[in-house]
Amino acid sequence: MKSFKIKYAIIPICLLIVAIVSFSASSLFNSKKVQNNNKDGQWIIKEVYGDSGSIESAIATTVPHWEEMSVSQQYSEVEYNNNKYYSRTTKIERDKIGNKIGTAILSGYDTYTDTRYNKNGYIYSVNDLSQECVVAVQFENDSDYYVYVNSHYKPATLGEFMEDLNLKNIVSFGTIYYNYWDTNLEGNREYSNIEFYDVDDNIIWKILFNDLNLENIYSDNNSGTLHMSNDYTIGISVDIPLLGYKNISISLTDKGYLITNILDSGKAFYIGENKVQEFLNYIIDNYDGYKIVHVYENKEKTTEENSTKDDTVVMYDITNNTTTYITINSTKNNNNSNSTSPYDPTKN
Repeated sequence: MKSFKIKYAIIPICLLIVAIVSFSASSLFNSKKVQNNNKDGQWIIKEVYGDSGSIESAIATTVPHWEEMSVSQQYSEVEYNNNKYYSRTTKIERDKIGNKIGTAILSGYDTYTDTRYNKNGYIYSVNDLSQECVVAVQFENDSDYYVYVNSHYKPATLGEFMEDLNLKNIVSFGTIYYNYWDTNLEGNREYSNIEFYDVDDNIIWKILFNDLNLENIYSDNNSGTLHMSNDYTIGISVDIPLLGYKNISISLTDKGYLITNILDSGKAFYIGENKVQEFLNYIIDNYDGYKIVHVYENKEKTTEENSTKDDTVVMYDITNNTTTYITINSTKNNNNSNSTSPYDPTKN
């Protein structure tokens, strides 16, 4: 999941950037749980093991050859009804396809041969989703359909956002991440990452999405204000299989903002500090919280303050305009799984 400051300039569609940030070796995926004995006693310690050595930070750049890409990677943009849509490189089933709404000539560029290609395509609506948000493309002489999203889409209200994307029926929530600063017994500021599993989706909808009249207040001009958070943030992992999204995020700040970049651009709604605190209180009171502690070969434990940058693999794929954060199995129904926090859009 990438930052909200989306840049819409044309970029080479073939570029794939993989950033490896001091990633620990294979034993990272082992864990155990022991009862927490810290001063408040409310968290269960979840130890995540890894090698003490780490790989130096690196960025690997790969430009696929034209023939190595799928057709929706080759032709990554389409224009329809004065909107520009970007490929999610995700196929969509025929039963999700609505009416044929237009035709287009899509253009693609091969950086190796300095060759530009054109291909005819047919544009379809997607059932139960607004054409302002999503369309499907079927290429000439191809039986498959591909998802394209409008990254410039900006809903006026939370209700419009939910209705246009049919969010309740396409979103699946996963791990919840509570990240906060606290003062430890030595008097030092310490960053903690707490994970909650299997939180009821209905509670999330009920508490956080109940006021459909809330205005979308995000813009590039006020993004700095929206990112301000003094004490804590909450991240909710989000999957939207229909649109090809995996482990992106809806985030809450202690300043009362609900922020997301579903459809790859920022959207923010002020739900109020009390509402955010109500949600936090609910998950703390009703679910076990697991505090992530990293343990390396030398058995030294390091809190998230020292390791938050050590165990993340980031894959930014410009071909389909997405960023993947490799986590330690943060899916639901697996309380013994390891996971690390997805990108928190409330932080720069």
